[in-house]
Amino acid sequence: MRVSLNWLKEYVSIEISPQDLAEGMTMAGLEVEALEPVGHSIEDIVAARILSIKTHPKADRLHICEVDAGGRMLPVVCGAPNIQQGAMAPLALPGTRLPGGVTVKESRIRGELSTGMLLAEDEMGLTEDHSGIMILPGDVKPGESVTDALSLADWAFEISITPNRPDCTSVIGIAREIAAFTGGKLKRPQIRIHEQDRLISDLAGVNVEDPEGCPRYAAGMITGVKIGPSPFWMRYRLHVSGLRSINNVVDVTNFVLLEFGQPLHAFDYDRLKENRIVVRRAAEGETFTTLDGKTHTLSRDNLMICDGERSVAVAGIMGGLNSEIFEESTNVLIESAYFDPITIRRGSKKLGISTEASYRFERGIDIEGVVIALQRALMLMQDLAGGKVVKGLIDRYPTPVKRPEILLRVDKTNQFLGTSLSSEAMAGFLQSLEMQVRSAGSDLVVTPPALRVDIAREVDLMEEVARLVGYDHIPVTSPLVRTTGEKDDPIVRLSDLVREIMAGCGFTEVISYSFISPDSADVLGAVEGSPLRSFVRMLNPLSQDQSVMRTSLLPGLFAALKNNLFHGEKDLRLFEWGKVFVSRGPDELPLERHVLSGIMAGLSNQMEWFSQERDTDFFDAKGAVEVLLKALKVGSARFENIKERVPGYDARSCAAVSVSGAMVGVVGSADAEVMARLELQGEKGFLFEIDMDSLRPHIPSAVKFEPLARFPAVFRDLSIVVGVSVESAGISEIIVREGKGLVESVMLYDLFRGGKLGAGEKALAFRISYRSREGTLDGKEVNRIHERIVQSISRETGGRLRER
Repeated sequence: MRVSLNWLKEYVSIEISPQDLAEGMTMAGLEVEALEPVGHSIEDIVAARILSIKTHPKADRLHICEVDAGGRMLPVVCGAPNIQQGAMAPLALPGTRLPGGVTVKESRIRGELSTGMLLAEDEMGLTEDHSGIMILPGDVKPGESVTDALSLADWAFEISITPNRPDCTSVIGIAREIAAFTGGKLKRPQIRIHEQDRLISDLAGVNVEDPEGCPRYAAGMITGVKIGPSPFWMRYRLHVSGLRSINNVVDVTNFVLLEFGQPLHAFDYDRLKENRIVVRRAAEGETFTTLDGKTHTLSRDNLMICDGERSVAVAGIMGGLNSEIFEESTNVLIESAYFDPITIRRGSKKLGISTEASYRFERGIDIEGVVIALQRALMLMQDLAGGKVVKGLIDRYPTPVKRPEILLRVDKTNQFLGTSLSSEAMAGFLQSLEMQVRSAGSDLVVTPPALRVDIAREVDLMEEVARLVGYDHIPVTSPLVRTTGEKDDPIVRLSDLVREIMAGCGFTEVISYSFISPDSADVLGAVEGSPLRSFVRMLNPLSQDQSVMRTSLLPGLFAALKNNLFHGEKDLRLFEWGKVFVSRGPDELPLERHVLSGIMAGLSNQMEWFSQERDTDFFDAKGAVEVLLKALKVGSARFENIKERVPGYDARSCAAVSVSGAMVGVVGSADAEVMARLELQGEKGFLFEIDMDSLRPHIPSAVKFEPLARFPAVFRDLSIVVGVSVESAGISEIIVREGKGLVESVMLYDLFRGGKLGAGEKALAFRISYRSREGTLDGKEVNRIHERIVQSISRETGGRLRER
């Protein structure tokens, strides 16, 4: 933001140099990026009175003026259309260097001597006006420096305003900060309005159909104005601040925007159909032509200002051609409103339009300052454009904001900052920022003004105290650290162990944002009513893409996969441990679960001299889960088919992970449609998700150690023919159960289809290890157990031994 020093001095007394002021603002949190002198380069330009004018003998459009430059009578050739005898104008004498780099010289123009140059405002770098020479006030003396006569010498501060300080996007906001850290007093402009007898309620109406998008809308009216150029002081002030002068009415709205930080909009009242304003959402596909002449296609994301028949402005962003102020306008309706920051940010982004108004609305303006800024604009229009202010205002403000009362503990603040301030000193600092402060014993209760949207917690008040004390004035102290015994948090211990296991499996950890876009549920293909759509919404999101708490870790993993693939990293094994948040309604806290998720892509095996390369597949993801469960000493885990579709997964290649009959996770292939939505057509991914809170009860708290086996194992192979729907895990469970504690391990080592087998059959081959800890098993005993196992498999699955 660009701010004039002279303008700041109208609201606060400044006794220090511009350089010291810039340093003070930076130390107070308002970083001054640049400090630029203004008006100093034209100090050699003087005022000159035009004594006589005669036509140039060789050029009809040129005139020869005799001017009085303070006792020196000089001839000057000039082509400006507005020269007049007796007028006072700025004169650049020979040798004067103008801001544009031109050096004025004595010369002959079409044979006539010219000993200087009468100047327009743009030639002096004051405004963009080049319509004619600048006419100076009549009380300026010939020969007087124009810089001194018009108080043009100024300094412009280029200040970087952080997004959390919308209160500083105005001259008064900056002046408030300066008054606070210099000990000065803020002086506000006095507002005096002479109203006519007619009531605005008889002439105009306002209907706000979307109070969430527009919590407050005020309107005022002035009749009988005369549209024309603004006076020089207004045009110069806007120019120094980086804005272009348009006309006296529009300039007033821009002036108040800079002064108060409150965007305004002026409508030609006579062009408003039915003389009323309606605030509503745009219809999907509606078109609208803005002031810059561009036609835009709108959506429900856009908030519109309408009259009785049509849209006349995009709320908070830009007005329309159909209601702009033009030279013949005489009656003006002025809008001053508070629009929802998220709505304006979303609409501005979609339209690709960023304005001074949208910049402020996006950050949040002072909702309590809407009316005072409107009154200031009406007063200035009355002074600069004539006309009469209609009596009263329209103010639609159904739900006034309630600012919180925040307890500031004095001792806690001193401990936190390393200071020894009294409660009176802290109260003084906060009151200088227009906060309401009352004592509560030895502490303070503080109510920040509505314009300070960044103040919500005690620590925010501590920061304000630190800023005004001055970070460079806070003594250096060692932090007071209270040591406590280390707490044994089982979740932290488990997360460390899981991270170690996953790293051992070749995975790399990903840490993604807990805030995601609500569109993530659409990307995963979650149906309506799915827990993945039960979002916890942020009250003040950084952006629409981070407006809800995540209900799954998969969006972050998919984003990491996409980013790596786009950067040429093809072979990936990524995992994330984190919390997911599922809303349980407005009256309950959200459900928080610890989840482990992983994603795999690319090659599982690289080509080596001793092995062939192999693509990652479902069994790699399943194997990673098996390794994890085995490392955590989780027993009786099964992988079972899932009949219903799981968002993000291919329904044809997806399995539930169950432990002791309870589902604890999912493993499977990524849905091709999800990959396509992520612009990853043709790529394959494999996923798993484990609900660690559901798995924790199945993780043994203590590990049992047993002595090494003293007796040899006996191995038997078993090949069984079963139906294709029979799961190998079920057969493994039968083998272990019928082994009566003598089956040490079961391994499926072969799967066969075809040949002599029926169309609906498959052959499974297991290698079984038998071992007793009490003695060596003999063949007869093993054969007896083996036979019992075969009989149980045949009885429970309908299987049979495979013939050789």
